[in-house]
Amino acid sequence: MKIKQARAAMAHPVFCGAARQHLGELIEDLAPRWEARCESARHEGAGAPADGRPGGPKYELVFIDRLLATLVTCAPVSLTRPSA
Repeated sequence: MKIKQARAAMAHPVFCGAARQHLGELIEDLAPRWEARCESARHEGAGAPADGRPGGPKYELVFIDRLLATLVTCAPVSLTRPSA
């Protein structure tokens, strides 16, 4: 499965517990804050890290993937029995 397919599947309201419109609004609201925090951390840690590697942390998951993972983990989903 490709990352775009996985992201689309996890963005479905059944998995993340949020309507697509609400999810879009959440991303629009939180993304600038995430980027600002990352940029701030880059400036604070300017220069090479203590172990000599160049640059800062390399994230395997982008912001949207992290948000979806959090929502899927916290979503009150019951796949074993239908809700009443």
